[in-house]
Amino acid sequence: MFKNLTYKQKFFAVIGGFVILFLASYKKTFKHVLSASHELNLVEKKLSNNQNAINELIYLKNEIVNLEKTIGGQTQNPEHIQQELLDFISKNSLGVNIVSIEDVHLFSDNGFLIYTNQIELEGRYSNLVEILYDIEKKVKNSRVVSANIYSKKNYRTKTKTLYLKIILQNYENSK
Repeated sequence: MFKNLTYKQKFFAVIGGFVILFLASYKKTFKHVLSASHELNLVEKKLSNNQNAINELIYLKNEIVNLEKTIGGQTQNPEHIQQELLDFISKNSLGVNIVSIEDVHLFSDNGFLIYTNQIELEGRYSNLVEILYDIEKKVKNSRVVSANIYSKKNYRTKTKTLYLKIILQNYENSK
């Protein structure tokens, strides 16, 4: 059969056989290998994204811990915080008197319980500023939110008295 064919016809028959053989091998093996390779690349990308997500999750947990330290952290007994604050002021303030202290105010917002303490002090300017600085730096359970220095005139004695009103807050995660 091949003896009657010319070289040109034999060449085209070999090329045709090669194409048929290539298509058959592609359909049976190469196609599966290429799809498996593509799937492997996708899985590797997902794994690297998962590893990045784990690292990001660890970073976010550390950030939450740092933020809780910054804003006051967890508080179980707000009255205890108020007592610690009063003890701190009474022990560390020379020449400063506690005029008033309001009850602890509780506010709930976006998964947090916010405890607010208000204290009013009386004294000289330098003593009031010094105790305010000490409260900001040394009291760890509560943060100073607002401080207002003002004076009132006593018309009977014709003297001015200087006051410092401090508002402190601490936060608790309500979840």
